[in-house]
Amino acid sequence: MRISLIARALKPKYLLLLLRLPASVLLCLSLPASSTAAISPKAPFSQDAEAAAARISALLSDFGQNVLDSVPAVPKGRQAQTFEDVVVDLIDELSEKDPALFEKIRAEELRIRALPSLELRAAAVQEAYPRLERSLDKSAADGRLSPENAEKWAFFRAEAQKALAEGTLFEKAQFAGKAFDEKVQRLLDKSTSVIDPNRKLPDAKSEYMKLSKRIHDALVIPNNSTELTMRQIDQAFALAGKEFGIRPEFLKYMAKTESGLKQAVPSNPAAVGIMQIENVHKEAYSGPRNVANDTITNIVYGSLLRAQTDRTMAKRFSEAKLPLPSNPRVVEFLGDLAYNRGPGLLKYVAQYAAQQKIDVNRFAEYIGGAGGAYELIDGGLKIVVIPGPGTDIDKTGKNSALALASEAVGRVQLSKKLTERIGDRNGDGRVDHLDIWLTRGIKYLNDPNLKSSLPRAED
Repeated sequence: MRISLIARALKPKYLLLLLRLPASVLLCLSLPASSTAAISPKAPFSQDAEAAAARISALLSDFGQNVLDSVPAVPKGRQAQTFEDVVVDLIDELSEKDPALFEKIRAEELRIRALPSLELRAAAVQEAYPRLERSLDKSAADGRLSPENAEKWAFFRAEAQKALAEGTLFEKAQFAGKAFDEKVQRLLDKSTSVIDPNRKLPDAKSEYMKLSKRIHDALVIPNNSTELTMRQIDQAFALAGKEFGIRPEFLKYMAKTESGLKQAVPSNPAAVGIMQIENVHKEAYSGPRNVANDTITNIVYGSLLRAQTDRTMAKRFSEAKLPLPSNPRVVEFLGDLAYNRGPGLLKYVAQYAAQQKIDVNRFAEYIGGAGGAYELIDGGLKIVVIPGPGTDIDKTGKNSALALASEAVGRVQLSKKLTERIGDRNGDGRVDHLDIWLTRGIKYLNDPNLKSSLPRAED
């Protein structure tokens, strides 16, 4: 019976939710599955009211007698995980190891999303999901999906079904997973960054709050919210990016680094929201709508800070009589780190870059000096610098532009937990700001193009 599939999928906390569902939804959940091998383009829907009432009655009766015995045991080590924690990894693995099945599921979500009501979408998911699950089982049996992730797909069955019915299964993955990372890397390869020391920005609170309101109106979100859908977040980034002249993908990439795309949970007591706005920005926390209680405002203010960082970078390099960086990898790396540490570090980065006469568009020279390079070892956990000829930089990066700038802005005392998590990435026997920067920027450092991007004039 159809209820056996539903019962296996439900956890105890969902029992009351099912009992509170409207009759139309219960009817859809009770509909029988087709035996067709492929995912059906149509979902059955009964028009017979008496048959519907009888089916709902049977559903509730069967549910009450059997569901508690059918709830799957929580797999070992899974108690603290949620579907939000694992869905990106699940879709990433599927797209990489079984792309045909990945496309099949994505096409099915698009088909279901186009149905005119939630009741019809729920019915379509219930009709199709058993066959989809058999495809997942076959993929695992064929050695494509890992056993661990195959188990997670089964364990989070109810959440996956709900996400398919709501059309949200791929929303977070569209800018949280490997496919999005690869898209950002392609953009970095093809684009050129233009930073302007005189860029006009909505720096005053009244100005950026007007932008926040315009985005609220465009997305039809009248009130404060830290529970936006991924689709709404994507739209907010697109609108903010257009306003500030920054690719939305770069802003989303930064948000992924800052918060893991979580809207309300602070990473530490000093910062909040998807863009992790620190509480030193007191003005941003004031008023009835602010960065702490509204995701759109958090995105707008974070985007403003990032645009201000680019402007500051241009000012500091101009003051140091240097050409402005145009390599997007360099601009994004320095801008992201300055966003995290504060724009004050850019003064020192430019100062030492000028003293060492490095190529501002060759990232490796910021840590190795003119003509320098670097190598990642231990699976990317440590960096070894290859100093440029005639420099006093060593293999740890000591005396490089980034290391000297790190010392100039001051070091912080890190908790033991934070120290263990960050580690001594540059191998100098201590955990300092350079290590924090390298940890934060490891997604860039792992890219071999940084070591060969834009050759020096004499090459």
